[in-house]
Amino acid sequence: MSTVIGARAPAWLRIVAALGLIWNCMGVYAYLATVGVVKAGGGMAMAQMPAWVTGAFAISVFGGLLGCLGLVLLKRWAKLLLLLSFLALLAQDVWKFAMTAGPADNLPLTAAVNLIAILLVWLAYSADSKGWLS
Repeated sequence: MSTVIGARAPAWLRIVAALGLIWNCMGVYAYLATVGVVKAGGGMAMAQMPAWVTGAFAISVFGGLLGCLGLVLLKRWAKLLLLLSFLALLAQDVWKFAMTAGPADNLPLTAAVNLIAILLVWLAYSADSKGWLS
């Protein structure tokens, strides 16, 4: 498929990217609550989480936040950050499912987070292939 250079991005792309930005802000808040920066109820105790999982969590939420910001700004680097965010999310999920009893109580949320991450990666790559990103 050929790439169109300089094509005008539709308004819905920025709207969806802004919604993704808000979604990832909630993820950043969850991360900050998990590591104890903000006071919030619930979540897994930090002591139970290995350092690499905490790192994957941070990469996932901050990568997603910056990736969505890149999409709002129509920047090509958003693709890499959103892909990195998704891969970090997968690493985190491997620990949740394989190393713990699994997120059976939170399966719908886990599925939603993964689906949204996949859709954001797809959106970024699709937007770039249409020439909407620079």
